[in-house]
Amino acid sequence: MRPFRPRNLLIVPIVLALAALTAVCLHSLEEIHYLKSFFPPSFTVQDAFYAGVLELIKVAIIAFPLVLLIAVCLFFARPPRDR
Repeated sequence: MRPFRPRNLLIVPIVLALAALTAVCLHSLEEIHYLKSFFPPSFTVQDAFYAGVLELIKVAIIAFPLVLLIAVCLFFARPPRDR
């Protein structure tokens, strides 16, 4: 049995951040789909483009801290260097 290492605990926030990122992306996709189905005659391609850009900006704002958290956890979870 391998000894417990505190570095292994860093996997938990990585998995949680990936789950949150997936949920945010799926919610954004569902919102665009809802808008498309709710306004079929008046929802043009240009409106869909602007809605997509707006959702991309929202996802980027929400995802940036999650990606940063994943990067920091991966940085501290890396194996130590052998000298």
